Parts: sequence; structure tokens; C-alpha cells
Amino acid sequence: MPYFQYKHFTFVYILIITLISHVPGDNLPESNSSLSHQDKIFHFCEFFILGLLVQLSFIEAKLFSNKEIIFMSLIFCFTIACFDELHQNFVQGRNPSIDDLFFDFFGIILSFINYKNFH
Repeated sequence: MPYFQYKHFTFVYILIITLISHVPGDNLPESNSSLSHQDKIFHFCEFFILGLLVQLSFIEAKLFSNKEIIFMSLIFCFTIACFDELHQNFVQGRNPSIDDLFFDFFGIILSFINYKNFH
């Protein structure tokens, strides 16, 4: 049985984020629910999970001290969030959004607080 590490899950997860961001705006499901900011919740959850995976990948790799892990993980996740929004500028029917980027960052930051408090 192959041995999977967090870095493998993180890489696949980043690919999934990229694939979802590449879906044209016309093909996205419409939100008819009373939850008007459903996409913001999705952005938050998506990058909360990414924040946890990146932290665990760096911890598992044992490349950095604990403070360096936090710094490198923040830089890495924020970069992915920025590229994700920039990428949407080139997808038909999609636009980059500062609001989405804020919720991405919020999810990343809370993943660090969550990990720190519960680990």
C-alpha cells in the first residue's frame, strides 16, 4: 500500500481549487437559497482547509521551525489565494473579487488559530 503524505493531499487539493476556479461562470450553479453569500462561505471553507493542509505538510517535512512554518504557510496560502483570484480574470464569466480574496485570507488565518489552539 502506498504511503501518502500531507504534501500529496495538499498538491491534489490545490489542483482541485484550480479546476473549480476554471469553471466558466455560465456553468456555475445559481444560488436560489436564502443564503445570499454562499460563495463567500465556500471561499472561507476552501482556504481554511488549504491552510490546515499546508501547515501539516510543512510540519511533516521538518524543514522549518514553528515560527517559520507559520510564516511560510501564510505566504504560500496567500500566494495561492491571489493566483486563484487572478486566474479567474481569464475564465469566461468569472471575475477576480477583493471580497472573495478577503474570505480566502480569513479562512487561512482562522486555520492557523484553530491549529494553534487545538494542537
